[in-house]
Amino acid sequence: MKILGAKVWLFCLFWSLATSPLAGAADWRNLTPKEKDKIQRNYQRWEKLPPQDKNHLREEWDRYQRLPSDERERIKQRYDADRRRRQKD
Repeated sequence: MKILGAKVWLFCLFWSLATSPLAGAADWRNLTPKEKDKIQRNYQRWEKLPPQDKNHLREEWDRYQRLPSDERERIKQRYDADRRRRQKD
């Protein structure tokens, strides 16, 4: 699977929501203000997307979920490495 360009930020959006501490909604009160802000911004970006883009993202997310675990792990590692590199810049 190849993730490029616009798909990267879309994947990041889903990934940050899926891996966020918000996975348990009761944990919202335990989030830092920075984490809450990030989740709110991602949600606002999601809300502004046209329906066809949302459908496309859901399909991409479903396709990602169907990947073998080793392939998902490889993608996660690449995403984490890219995120660390961007934070240093």
